[in-house]
Amino acid sequence: MLSGSFRIRSCDLLAAAFCLAATLAAPARAQEPDPRYWRLAQVEAAFAAWSTAYPDLFHATSLGESGEGAAIPMARVSDNAAVDEAEPAILFHAAQHANECNGTGAVMRQIATLLAGYGQDPAITARVDSLAIWFIPVLNPDGHGYAFGGGASWNEWRKTLRDNNDNGVIDYPDDGVDLNRNWDWFWSQCDDDQPSDPYYKGPAPWSEAEARHLRDFVLAERPVLVVDYHSPATINWASCIFYPWVSTHGWGQSPDHDIARALAMGWAAATRDEANQPYHSIFGYDSLPKEQNWIYGRNGILAFEMEISDRCWWTGATVDSIAARVARGSRYVLDRVLAGPGIRGAVTDANSGAPLVAEVQIAELHSPEVGPRYTDARFGRFHRLTETGVYTLVVSRRDYQTETSDVTVVAGRWTTADVALEPVVTAAGDQARDAGAPWLRAANPVQAGQTVRLAVPREMPPAQVELYDLRGRRLAVLGRDLAPARSHVLRLPDRLAGGVYLLRTRAGGAAQVTRIVCVD
Repeated sequence: MLSGSFRIRSCDLLAAAFCLAATLAAPARAQEPDPRYWRLAQVEAAFAAWSTAYPDLFHATSLGESGEGAAIPMARVSDNAAVDEAEPAILFHAAQHANECNGTGAVMRQIATLLAGYGQDPAITARVDSLAIWFIPVLNPDGHGYAFGGGASWNEWRKTLRDNNDNGVIDYPDDGVDLNRNWDWFWSQCDDDQPSDPYYKGPAPWSEAEARHLRDFVLAERPVLVVDYHSPATINWASCIFYPWVSTHGWGQSPDHDIARALAMGWAAATRDEANQPYHSIFGYDSLPKEQNWIYGRNGILAFEMEISDRCWWTGATVDSIAARVARGSRYVLDRVLAGPGIRGAVTDANSGAPLVAEVQIAELHSPEVGPRYTDARFGRFHRLTETGVYTLVVSRRDYQTETSDVTVVAGRWTTADVALEPVVTAAGDQARDAGAPWLRAANPVQAGQTVRLAVPREMPPAQVELYDLRGRRLAVLGRDLAPARSHVLRLPDRLAGGVYLLRTRAGGAAQVTRIVCVD
């Protein structure tokens, strides 16, 4: 069995993973990519083998289903890979565009190298022990299947398989949506609105399931940074790393420009092209409705785009050598996040110790055009890469007292700045509680699928919590017959559009209405 060969020696894992691709690949037809490129079935088989061989280090899952219902393979590599831990997270993903698959090989090589080197190489062991490293080898499995299935103009197909003309067949170039134009970032200003355009942005923001799933993952996980592997459509951007950004909306450079630029420069220097020359780094622009612009602009999370090599398709041994060189360069990104410098911490309720979703500002690196930057809901954690120096940390949340502190960041490590926020107790709140109203605690802002907490006083009858929109329409019942003298955890609907909502809590003759803001 393949898993048995993985256990013989750690170096066997790397060789076996890439032998797997050759073993499963059918001979290449004239109308399909070189057999050295990873097919989706090979990715899935490697994931299954790694899960068996290294259950502690490799956790396979799915980002969600594609527009055509295919699972989007996803995995986390960490020392306790199946367990959510408050570690800095990084996401590498590839094949957002169907004909840009050099990144898939790089992702698979990265995974194999981490697993092979764990316990053997101290640097690799440190990365796996201290980071949560996420990988998506193929973000667009439907388009990927078209390109690898020998469809018409397979080598030029970059989009999803949305049937734009509703004729029941996939037509080139009239069908499909460019996933990297489907993000809700100045979407209406983008003129890529013709279905036959290879950059067609789609009928509406978030029309594509793949973009929605990646959005939701970023909002839930709040990674330190996201890396999106592409291959260039033009020779002008060959072997290049884009970082955020210089604005086309009059905002100038991003507040994180110097930090992102230094990271991209170090990463580019560590990555070699086909002529053994270093990659280039350059700022991007914030003009298009692209993944990188939304992730950074809406959330303040560093997002990088790498254009691998100088073309989409290669043949022969170059396919594998590109993957190996890009994977080696990625070590720089892991080590920058591993070692800092930066500020990290957890935000909690000073009374209960429960984690809080709160806004975390670094005053010297703040811009109202970027973010706001929130802690994650699971741990109340944040990680922010910085340069060395003294920074002013401002942590705030509605119904809590804002905390401000000075933080000194030194080279070569993360500086921890945990914050416990004190709830604001108002006279109105005291009266409501004395009157016997149930006590609901909800984050503001919230996200779809997030939880709220309800503590029903001992003297009250069972409570019910309902969700309404501002027109007074009841959208959901979050809980019925909630027992007194207990704390209840209630979940908001998984599909909840951004906007303002009301949570109505009733117990006997008492009622309480809490206003919440849901963000995408």
